Amino acid sequence: MKILYIYALIGALTFSSLQGILASGGFGGGGVAGQALRGKEREKFNLGKAIYNAEVALDAKKEDLVKSQKNRLEYLQGSLPNSEKGRVNLEDLAGKLSEEQISALEFFVSIRFNVKLEEKKD
Repeated sequence: MKILYIYALIGALTFSSLQGILASGGFGGGGVAGQALRGKEREKFNLGKAIYNAEVALDAKKEDLVKSQKNRLEYLQGSLPNSEKGRVNLEDLAGKLSEEQISALEFFVSIRFNVKLEEKKD
């Protein structure tokens, strides 16, 4: 009788430990945006993220860049999810970004929010 009790106890412990090993733990979707990027793509993503979160000092506004950048940033702002549209105003950055910075911002938004950006004609 004791042996049967011991076998039952061992079986219960084994079964309970397997549940912990085999449990999914919830949603296991892919990696976090930005982690799968390598080299230059990662640098570009991180620069875009810093600009998006206003963590980078920007140049003074250049009036000759305002119109073309405003069009691109307006399109980018419209591509954001509704929850983000109220949080950030990308159009305020018009004229303050270099070509590298605005490209990085577009790259970040396309990756972070899974948005397919089309070429916008000025």
